[in-house]
Amino acid sequence: MQPKYFTFLYIPAENAEPRPLRMPRSLVYAVLGVVGLGVAAAAGTAVKYSGKIRETYRLAQLERQNERLRAELGVFSSELDVLRRQVSQNFDFQKKARLLANLDDLAEDVTEVGVGGPDFAYVRSLGDLDAETRAELFSARQDIGKLVRQARLQQESYGEIIESLEATNEVLRATPSLAPVNVGFVSSGYGWRMDPITGRRSMHRGLDFSARLGAAVYAPADGVVTFSGTWRTYGEVIEVSHGQGYLTRYAHLQKRLVREGQRVRRGDVLGRVGSSGKSTFSHLHYEVEKDGKRVNPQRYVLSQ
Repeated sequence: MQPKYFTFLYIPAENAEPRPLRMPRSLVYAVLGVVGLGVAAAAGTAVKYSGKIRETYRLAQLERQNERLRAELGVFSSELDVLRRQVSQNFDFQKKARLLANLDDLAEDVTEVGVGGPDFAYVRSLGDLDAETRAELFSARQDIGKLVRQARLQQESYGEIIESLEATNEVLRATPSLAPVNVGFVSSGYGWRMDPITGRRSMHRGLDFSARLGAAVYAPADGVVTFSGTWRTYGEVIEVSHGQGYLTRYAHLQKRLVREGQRVRRGDVLGRVGSSGKSTFSHLHYEVEKDGKRVNPQRYVLSQ
């Protein structure tokens, strides 16, 4: 049978004889239980306190991060304001550019580049933030999306403007606009007249510029020389194809200074005024064709 008591040796003083101390087992177990509970409670309190310390430290870190985030949001908001002004200025510039390119202006509802409702997944991802920061971030995201869409719209608009201006520039480069001679006057216009050689009424399909012998003959537009040779009635002849359906012809020349296949620019010298072929005096016979039909060159002599 198990004893009911624990016996402990108690030494009251140095070199004194030990004395036995009997204690009931139940009392010993009770004391040990109380001590154990005290230790467990103390350990739990220590763990709980250390957790609170960690939580306090984490909250302090989050607060510092929030402060930095708010500061960055302030800078970000200022930069967005600059971008908004730049986009607005770009639309103002495009308005003028589209006018010059003979294009319709972009409608105001188009420049707003509207889209559908909010991104709820993104809204949910901001749930841990305070209401003010969440509202600022959501507004910034919307503004960025709008600016990106407006930038794409402006890129497309610039492409349209450039394409239109390039097409217009090609037409302008191809359209005859200079008088083929700098000196002289129109001695015979386009239309019906009495032929100076035969004396009969005939259709004159060009302009005759009376000019001194050897005067320079200029290209009225950019183009390629498609003929440089001699005709029986026109004498020394040059033809230049300018594109866009335009062709110009120069007759009765004294001298041809370009060859077939040669590219010429507006203002280049093509030849010299003469009286070759069927001619009564020194002059330049000048013709303009549009889409294969001879038209009145006077429409294209802007400098005369």
